[in-house]
Amino acid sequence: MTKKTGLLLRTRIRRDRRGSVIVEAAMVLPMVMVLLCGLVEMGRALQHQHTLTESVREAARYLARVPLACPAGGDPNWATARSNAQHLAATGRVSGGQPLVTGWTDASFTIADPVCETWSGRAVQLITVSANVPYGDLGLLQVLGLDAVRLGASHQQVHIGE
Repeated sequence: MTKKTGLLLRTRIRRDRRGSVIVEAAMVLPMVMVLLCGLVEMGRALQHQHTLTESVREAARYLARVPLACPAGGDPNWATARSNAQHLAATGRVSGGQPLVTGWTDASFTIADPVCETWSGRAVQLITVSANVPYGDLGLLQVLGLDAVRLGASHQQVHIGE
């Protein structure tokens, strides 16, 4: 090959753009896929946190309306009301059933014995419902080498009875 032929060949190769799109896509696609999966994972985590917050709030509202003596710890209705509230928080139904989110159990929801306090000369009970549940991710956290995530929520409600 002569010098002139070699120079023409190098010039032609430099000007040839075929296949450059595939090379650029191969470089950018992995980063775009990680960002997309991270976005989906974050959206799911936010949805689960919202569901958890609403579940804890609904369980506390349920307990706030159950007729209980002050202090509730000695009331015979308290054990049943606590169990029903745990079912409500985990499944969305007082009777129980399938959990709202996979991995949630009644034991994930903690209901403290109501505290009797006096406000404006009236005895009231403060009900606290809290939860600490595992987040069932899609696997991206393990791929990135991150630890498992747990979601938590708590809600306090004044007992009004009815």
